[in-house]
Formats: sequence, C-alpha cells, structure tokens
Amino acid sequence: MHTPVVGSQTVTDIQIDSIPVQRGFLQTSPEFFMKRLLASGVPSCYQIGPVFRDGEVGKWHNPEFMMLEWYRIGFDSRQLREEVEGLVDLVLGTGTYRTVTYKDLIGEEIGIDVFDTSPREIHRVAVHLGYSGSEDFTEVCDFLYSQAMNSCDCSRYFVVDFPEESAALAETKISESGMVADRFELIASRIELANGYNELLDPDELKRRMALDNKIRCDKSKSAVDPDERLLDAMRHGLPQCSGVAIGLDRLVALALGFESLGQVMTFPVNRI
Repeated sequence: MHTPVVGSQTVTDIQIDSIPVQRGFLQTSPEFFMKRLLASGVPSCYQIGPVFRDGEVGKWHNPEFMMLEWYRIGFDSRQLREEVEGLVDLVLGTGTYRTVTYKDLIGEEIGIDVFDTSPREIHRVAVHLGYSGSEDFTEVCDFLYSQAMNSCDCSRYFVVDFPEESAALAETKISESGMVADRFELIASRIELANGYNELLDPDELKRRMALDNKIRCDKSKSAVDPDERLLDAMRHGLPQCSGVAIGLDRLVALALGFESLGQVMTFPVNRI
C-alpha cells in the first residue's frame, strides 16, 4: 500500500511546517490518508515512504526523510509500545527500556514540575538554561523537554503522558497529573525515534483542535491551514479504535550503524541536492 506524496490538504500542527507545491502540499506523514483507509474498512496496516517537513535541517533533521508508520486496530498505546520495542531490538540489538512520564523526566533532569509550577517560574528556569524564545507555555516546555532529553543517559526511554496541549491527534486521559495526552515517544541514545498514540476518534474534537491550531498559527504570523474535511468525514463514518506510530527510519539506521548524523545514511541529504 502506498498513499500519495502530494495531498490537497496538510496538518495544522503548529510544530510542523509543510512544503506547498502546485497541487497542494508534500505530505508530512501518511497519517491522514491511512486513517481514511482504516475508516473505509482496511485492516491494520503499515507504510514505508518519504515524508517532507519545511525548515527541518540539522544533524538529525532533513526536509525529506523516510518514515515507517503503522496502525493497529484494537491496540492501546501500551501494546503498541511493545511492538515498537520488538522492532527496535531487532535493529539495534536487545536493550533495556524505561517508561517515564513527561512530568518525571523533566523533574528528574531539570528539577521542576511543569504540571504544578507557575508559567512565570517555568519560563525563568528555561531562560536560566539558555532559552531565548517567547513566553508561550508550550514552547517553553518543549525547550525544557529537549534539555531533559539531552541530559538523560543513553539508554532507551518511552516517555508517556505528555501535556494535554500536545495531544495533536491523540486521545486524552486522566492521570495523577490531571488530563494528559495518551501518546508516547521513544528516545534512544538521546534521539527521538518514534512518536505514537492512542488515536483520537471524535471528529468534532479534532475539528476544534484544528481551529485552535490555526488561531495559534495566526498569532505567530504563520499561514492558517484549511482543515482536512475528507479526514473529518472519514472519522464521522467511523474510524475504528486503534493506535498508531511513526518511526524515522533514517535515524534508526544511523544508530544501528553507529553513525552520528542523518547525512551519513542518506544518499542525497539537503546539502547535496
């Protein structure tokens, strides 16, 4: 199965910038198309292919990269983590995994509880660590999360229970910290390898989140993105309960070979095209 590389719509996620082309957008992920297939009756499925994100250039980033994405009908996020663990062990060798909440990771490495500290104090701590961006709470927490990730040891971590504001297309749930996103990231050798979650099924809630994304986009002088009505219609038809995950294959291969950047495993990284 292969979904289109170019789509008429794209994601509203404020953390991701799409690349516009003549007929729409280069896709940042096959997620929207794959969910439309699931809603039409396709069983659990996967895809490997190129995806594109504007402005992502660096040691572990490239505007075009290979993504493995799959969806498991009837799985929760815990069961999906077990599958991810099996795949990563197959490629990198058997390792020890630790599951830690977003709150505890930042608390252990930075020494602050982002769920129970004033935004002003959180911003002060971030500035002390070198942050120079806006006072936007989500951006400040993203900075602290990245600092915590870079401070932890080189083992493998499943980070779970992200703030509700970062749910994107994930379901939310009640935890000891309050409402959180039912999603996870796999960190290996301080590199994010996978992002997965228990999928949101409510089209009205997704439309609300898309509208909020666009409001924030406008506040940040970014272009608004029209909601993908075909995806919303498919969800109204009935997206089955499922969990999905995306893995950056270039990063996984680079770690398996002991390399230190994506450019070492890509035939034509952005600086050679």
